[in-house]
Amino acid sequence: MQPRRIAALVCLLAIVALRIEPQLMQLPFASRRPLSAILYRWPETQMPGDWLRYPRFLQQVRERTQEGDTITVIIPKMKWDDGYSYAYYRASYFLTGRRVLPLLDADDHAHMENFYGSRYVMVWRRPPHPRMGAVVWSGEGGVLLRH
Repeated sequence: MQPRRIAALVCLLAIVALRIEPQLMQLPFASRRPLSAILYRWPETQMPGDWLRYPRFLQQVRERTQEGDTITVIIPKMKWDDGYSYAYYRASYFLTGRRVLPLLDADDHAHMENFYGSRYVMVWRRPPHPRMGAVVWSGEGGVLLRH
């Protein structure tokens, strides 16, 4: 190998080695239970309002639905950048195995086919319309409906 290539390889390895955070090297050997508990609740602490109850609501929705079920998300602010994207993606995370369908897209266009094509509708912090479906469960700031 040429000395110039060796020097370049040494420089590359040094750059990579110096950019590794020492804390990241501890993760494989540390207990992840405390970290998991913190990360489970942390996103909701960054949101304004009563979002701390949202994970509990999603857990209850999970317990009352089956794998493969389709669920549409409805929240008070039906604007993608005003909380809907957060509610949708967080629901997708908690409801793994279910198919979570957005009622809005990133351009705030409604997709009613997702509403009519879903088996369940979860409504968070908003009164549901009687024609949305039959109440399966109510609590933790929301309602799970089946249509």
